[in-house]
Amino acid sequence: MPDHKGSVAFVSLGCAKNLVDSEVMMARLGLAGWRLAQDAASADAVVINTCAFIDAAKAESTDTILEYATSKQPGQRLIVAGCLSQRYGDQLRVLIPEIDGIVGTGAYAGIAEVLAEAKADRAPVRLEFEAEPEHDFLPRLVSTPRATAYLKLSEGCDHPCTFCIIPQLRGPFRSRSRESILAEARALVGGGAKELILIAQDTSMYGRDRGLRRGGLAELLASLSEIDGLEWIRLLYLYPATVNDELVDAIATLPKVCKYMDMPLQHAHPDVLRAMRRPSNGERYLEILADFRRRVPGMTMRSTFIVGFPGEREEHVDYLERWLERAELDRVGFFLYSREDGTPAGQLPEQVAAKTKRRRLVRLREAQRRASERARNRRVGTTVQVLVEERTALRPGDPLRIAVGSGAVTAGRSMGEAPGVDGRVVFRAAAEPGTFVPVRLDGATAFDFYGTPVETAIQPRFAVGV
Repeated sequence: MPDHKGSVAFVSLGCAKNLVDSEVMMARLGLAGWRLAQDAASADAVVINTCAFIDAAKAESTDTILEYATSKQPGQRLIVAGCLSQRYGDQLRVLIPEIDGIVGTGAYAGIAEVLAEAKADRAPVRLEFEAEPEHDFLPRLVSTPRATAYLKLSEGCDHPCTFCIIPQLRGPFRSRSRESILAEARALVGGGAKELILIAQDTSMYGRDRGLRRGGLAELLASLSEIDGLEWIRLLYLYPATVNDELVDAIATLPKVCKYMDMPLQHAHPDVLRAMRRPSNGERYLEILADFRRRVPGMTMRSTFIVGFPGEREEHVDYLERWLERAELDRVGFFLYSREDGTPAGQLPEQVAAKTKRRRLVRLREAQRRASERARNRRVGTTVQVLVEERTALRPGDPLRIAVGSGAVTAGRSMGEAPGVDGRVVFRAAAEPGTFVPVRLDGATAFDFYGTPVETAIQPRFAVGV
């Protein structure tokens, strides 16, 4: 048993990939003798895992660092990890002298050593990338309180998108070995996870750097489906140029794979996509969506789009607005273009004014609102399996209260909702978190569904966590 080194509190910002990195670091520090603390004020050390993808994320990360630097207790150590560290590590240490150590995105495996050096009054900066992103994802201290866990398939990215800083922050695309992924998946399911969410910068590219030109992700899905106790496998962040027939067939035929697609397209007009160095065009994207719908009936589709990319003109926005109406995606996230230093798009002429971006955003959101409403209405009347997450009270002003009234409800998600971004399904009957309940969807608000259980038998409760 390692000697007790003290207590450490974690603050994890940004995406689910960052959350997995935090969970790996927490487990590594636990093995090294550190105890996880809930209260940062009384902890011996604080680790902030940052995001730097867009301006808003950088601002949130910087504000959080300053907040903890200002309230830092005597003798406490402050470690800054993640994307902001990878990008501005040396500058951060100079500008915020309260920082005692820097850990970049490729150096998480050394978090215990970094904290030990910081404790010894050295201020280490570790920014190196590992050649292969194995770095022993096990053990991992899963922090999600539900029967759901994220499973990272790869690190880095090779795509040349002109707006994106990720290749500089995360390095080149490196798939994990199939063996390491399956070992982690079995451990997560053994600890109570019923749903595994597969994540990467480009999930559908999995295995191509390991010689699997086609079908790598499909083969992995088939292997994951054989794990006893695993009920759902959800895919996030597919890439239009790397989706192949084998993957679509796997989604269509493997019962455990959620009939759900999250494919960030970023735009639809060919001129803007060309400037972004993104593949194909809006008409081809419609063909991809139609192929999914034909081969995977009832599939739920989500995407994201960038508004106000340099050189975007009104006719481009008109095209995207009409495209959204035609695509009828279930859900869409919009992001205002963020000019990032070090990216080709940051040097482009015709940068779009902030006021113009916001005006375009309103137009596109309204177009998508209409499309989403039609998509939701198609699901009303169907029966779905709902993974129960919590028993909760609806807040005053929640649109669901108009439909189901006040008081406690049970909330969860179907295959058509990813956590954190897609809303929920609520119903009146009590059910334990971690169970599956068949629910008939009676109606929807702008974000959520409400319904009625169609059976009374509920599966037994299981323990959550690893």
